This record gives sequence, structure tokens and C-alpha cells, in this order.
Amino acid sequence: MSLSQLFHQGGIFMLPLLLGSVLMVAICIERALFFSTLERGGVKFLAHLQELLSKGNRAGAVEWLRGLQGPVPTTALAALQNWTYGRQPLEDAVVARSRVEAPRLYRYLNVLETTVTASPLIGLLGTITGMMSVFRAVSAKLANSPNADTSHILAGIGEALVATATGILLAVVALIAHNFFQSLAESQLEAAERVGDQLLLAHSQESLEIPSMATRPMSENEA
Repeated sequence: MSLSQLFHQGGIFMLPLLLGSVLMVAICIERALFFSTLERGGVKFLAHLQELLSKGNRAGAVEWLRGLQGPVPTTALAALQNWTYGRQPLEDAVVARSRVEAPRLYRYLNVLETTVTASPLIGLLGTITGMMSVFRAVSAKLANSPNADTSHILAGIGEALVATATGILLAVVALIAHNFFQSLAESQLEAAERVGDQLLLAHSQESLEIPSMATRPMSENEA
């Protein structure tokens, strides 16, 4: 059975299912390309960032982070750009950057979620309308000839189920894709949060290591 025959047997409701499948494939490709360009914030990233900061090379760290994409480097960049303003502005910048990045990570996932819900219902609607047509045909034929053979008409019930099967298949694939990309988005936000926490800790430790003029003991020359 060819795809064209399958599409014909499913009826008119196969058209929105076809459009939904094309849209789902396009979203999956776009999201896969998007996440492939993001920095994951792994061990190498953290080690290099820590190396730059330990050398006091914040300018070099800023320049390096600007060449990376994703919430992890942009969160670190926001923290370094507010490094000298104190802990609270630094923390506010990290939180604000996470809020900006979240919508980009979850973009189009609501479409996949809608596809999961709507596809089986559209398929079921196609099956119901198909079965209604079959029953009308059987009723009309039996009204004209009570002993007529209706086996070939009843076979149309199986064909009507094509729409439901297609809708369920589309929903399953969309659900898998949605959960996969959602897990990638959540892992990105978690990595960004870890980097932000580590930079806040590093900022606090750096502040403690620099004694203020009020608390530093005076030397004999200063006295």
C-alpha cells in the first residue's frame, strides 16, 4: 500500500495530520541545530573559566565568553560584566540573564505539546466520520436489498481506522521529541545556574581576600 493510498483511505482529516507532521519535523530540525550550537558548560568550560579568573584575567574571560553561545556563557558573561558592582548587582544580573534565555530554550515546544494532544483527536474524528459513511452505505444497501452482501462495505471500517492510527503515531513521535528537547533545555538552565553559583562564590571569596583600609592593621611606616 502506497502513501497516497493510505492518505486517501484516511479521508480529509489526513490533511491536518500531514501538515502537523511536516511542522513537527521542521521544529525538530530547528531545535536540534539550535541546541547543537550551545555551550554545555562542561568540565573543560569550567576549568578554562577558572584558569582565567585565577590569573585575574577577567577581560580575557569576557572576550572568550562573547564567542560562545547559550545560557551558560551568557550567564557567566553577565556576572563578569557586573563583577565590580558588588554581590547583589551581580546576582541580579545572573537571574535576569536566566530569564532572558529560558524562552529561547523552550521555543516551539508548546507546538509539539499541542501536537501530542490534538493529533489523536483529529485522527479519531476522521475515523468517526469514516465509520458514519460506512454505516450510511450499509443502511442504504440493506434498505434496497435486505439480503445484499455488505462485506465489502464493512471493510471500510478498517480503512477508517487509518486516521486514528496516523494520529496516534504522530502524537507518540511528537511526545518523544518534546521530552527530549525539554530535557536539553532544563540541562542548559541547570548548567547556567551552577556556573552562576560558582561565580558568586568566587566573587565572595575574592572580596574576603581583599582587606579594607578600615580593618587592615597600620604598618609602622604608615603610623
